[in-house]
Amino acid sequence: MIEGNSTRILVVDDEPSVRSAISDYLSREGYEVLQAGDGITMRRMLEEHQIAIVLLDVMLPGESGLTLAQSLAHREDVGVIMISALGGEADRIAGLEFGADDYLPKPVSPRELLARIRALQRRYKGSSAPGGIQFEFAGWRLDAVRRILRDSRGIVTSLSEGQFSLLLAFAEHPQRILSRDELLVLARGNESEAFDRAIDTQVSRIRQKLRTPTSGEIIKTIRGEGYVFLPEVAVLAGRDVVANEARVSSSSAGKLRLEKTSCEASVEGRTLDLTFSEFSMLSVLLDAGGAVVSKDELSHQALGRPWRAFDRSVDVHVSKLRGKLKEFPAINIETVRRVGYRLVIN
Repeated sequence: MIEGNSTRILVVDDEPSVRSAISDYLSREGYEVLQAGDGITMRRMLEEHQIAIVLLDVMLPGESGLTLAQSLAHREDVGVIMISALGGEADRIAGLEFGADDYLPKPVSPRELLARIRALQRRYKGSSAPGGIQFEFAGWRLDAVRRILRDSRGIVTSLSEGQFSLLLAFAEHPQRILSRDELLVLARGNESEAFDRAIDTQVSRIRQKLRTPTSGEIIKTIRGEGYVFLPEVAVLAGRDVVANEARVSSSSAGKLRLEKTSCEASVEGRTLDLTFSEFSMLSVLLDAGGAVVSKDELSHQALGRPWRAFDRSVDVHVSKLRGKLKEFPAINIETVRRVGYRLVIN
């Protein structure tokens, strides 16, 4: 796998608007992006180009994304991130078991997708980064190459092979609920045996080894769902340090700010976690300068398709946008009955 922003990525999705939105965003981040609408085109692209990462939809015409992921599982030079509207636990586990390196439910946040791509680059086998890959969290440093855990004084803490693999899976997926089955697949691969209690035992032992007078809770149990690795994680690749992207912007200029090159939106300096479609819709409304934008215009400009009377997509996206803006009373998306919507900023 090629390291850095020279990575060539193949987006495989049967929706042209989805392919274009993801491709445009990743291209602005410096990646070379190719597109495919089905498995046949994907295979041809892989033969004709050196692809590092495949972003793969599950529901495709002809051969399914799961089958395609399985066909790529033997390729050590290609990483696979599945992106699907099927976001249930069973679907995520199936994707991982069929050979995907990661799995994201739709609608996908651009910033999270970028973070997952970078995480896959960092952890992929064969990384040539000088000094290897290391994860820093809560005063600890986990060396992914030498497979060593050190405390803040540099003292090595012993870990079994299973404990190291599990801790590495947590460090690569911080602040995200991981079920026991997902952890088994991430830590042990496709040959894992689904024994929930094995994970519970290993988590308990890792907690004991990470416990310090000042560390606080590091791995939280989410009853009935799994575990969350709580600390923020910084990743060191050689001399470079790539920190987790901050969720709160330090900028305070303007009430509502959209950075179209990075697909980032913030209000009063606080970053909004928006999907591609939500960002596009907010951008169209903002560009209208307070004028009413019809549903047809919103659908064309933000979603890349014509609007139909039975299509609720625009209304759903507006509703979700309102939910994310509700803590900012000065900003509102007004409904103009039988016409469309307009953005009001007081």
